[in-house]
Amino acid sequence: MNVQGLTGGGTRPSGTPVSADPTDSAAEELRVVRTATPDALAGIRAVVSTWARGVGLSADGLVDLLLAVGEAAANVVDHAYRGGPPGPVEIELGLRADRAGRVVTARISDRGRWRPSLADAGDRGRGLPMIRALAQFLDVAATPTGTQVCLELAVS
Repeated sequence: MNVQGLTGGGTRPSGTPVSADPTDSAAEELRVVRTATPDALAGIRAVVSTWARGVGLSADGLVDLLLAVGEAAANVVDHAYRGGPPGPVEIELGLRADRAGRVVTARISDRGRWRPSLADAGDRGRGLPMIRALAQFLDVAATPTGTQVCLELAVS
């Protein structure tokens, strides 16, 4: 399965569980939707942490996942809905095996608007480079209907 193949709830054709319930840490996939507010970020991190522990991520894998997903979700809160009411931030996680081991796939998406980086961002603008350093794959797609960050992290 790849990042684009994530869905919420039910069972995949292979029979592996997909959870739309953030308390179901045994599912190999997880989908969480929250309103993109600063207060939602701690809850997102808690749900991601519970899921990651449930699928057996190592401490290092957990830290990398929390940093990458947390930063992408914080970008949604900070940028996607600026000037208007907050909208949704959607986090989808999956776990798959590849030749080198296990890989967490993540998609963090919104229905807001992409804002290009400022020429002088001051002390801001480090989030995507940090995610890029952690991830073996990163794609940021801005469309008229929102922005989607897809990433893959090799984990043990």
